[in-house]
Amino acid sequence: MDDSHPREDRNFDDLADRFAKSIYGTTKGRIRLALLTEDLQENLPGLYGGDRPMEILDAGCGMAQMGCELAGKGHRVHFCDLSERMLELAGSMASEAGVTERCAFYHGPFQGFITGKEGAFDVILFHAVLEWLVEPKASLEALVGSLAPGGSLSLMFYNVNCLIHRNAILGNFRKVMSGEFGGFSRSFTPLHPLDPAEVEAWVADMGLTVTRKTGVRVFTEYMRKDVLNDRSYEDTLEVERAHCRKEPFASMGRYVHLLCRKGED
Repeated sequence: MDDSHPREDRNFDDLADRFAKSIYGTTKGRIRLALLTEDLQENLPGLYGGDRPMEILDAGCGMAQMGCELAGKGHRVHFCDLSERMLELAGSMASEAGVTERCAFYHGPFQGFITGKEGAFDVILFHAVLEWLVEPKASLEALVGSLAPGGSLSLMFYNVNCLIHRNAILGNFRKVMSGEFGGFSRSFTPLHPLDPAEVEAWVADMGLTVTRKTGVRVFTEYMRKDVLNDRSYEDTLEVERAHCRKEPFASMGRYVHLLCRKGED
C-alpha cells in the first residue's frame, strides 16, 4: 500500500457497517442504484453485452454492487478503497455473486493505485467519493488520466444545491446563510458538497464530454418520511425517472450523476 496519499481524505472504516445498512438497505438506496444502472445500460451497451471484456476501475468502491454486476457480465473489475472494512464488504459481495476470479482488490488510496496506469481503464466508476476528498479537482484530473481514449467516466457526487434547498425547507436559515455546508465527524454529509455547474466545468476542462446528466433522488430527498413510506418503491421510482434527467430537477437531486466520455485523441 502506498502511504503517500493525503491523510485527510475520508476513510469509512468507522461508518462501513452503518453505510451498508443505511445507504442500500432502503428505498432511497434502491432508487440510487436503479438510476445509475439505467444510465450505464442505456448509454454504454457494451457493458451489458459487448464483444470484448473491458478493464473497469471502481475507485472508492464501497460495497461494490455495481462493480460486481459488471464483473458478472465478463469484465475485469479493479476495486480500490481507502477503507479496509469497505473492501472486506466488497470482497464478500464478489464472493456471493460468484465473480471473484474477475475481480482484483486494492486497499489504499486510488491516487496511489492509478500511478503509472495512464489510459489503462475503459470505464471508471467514481461514485460518492469526490466530495470526501481534500483536493477533489486535482484527484479527479489524475483519475481521468488513467481513463483510456474513448473511455467513459461514471461520476456521481453529493450536490450542494440539494443541501441548501433541504436546509431551507427545514427552517435551518442560519446554516443556509452561513455558506458552510460541510458535515461533521461520523456524519453521512460530506465535508465538501459540490456545485454541479462547477464540476461540469472541471470535466469539460479535462477533455470530457457529458453524455448524460441525472439527478439522483430529485423528489424523495425532500419528501416527508410518512409520505415516502406510504408510496410503493415502483411508483416512487417511476416519478423520479420521469423528471430526473430534465432541468431544473437534474441539478436538484441529492446526488448528480455525470456520465462522461473521453476524447479519442
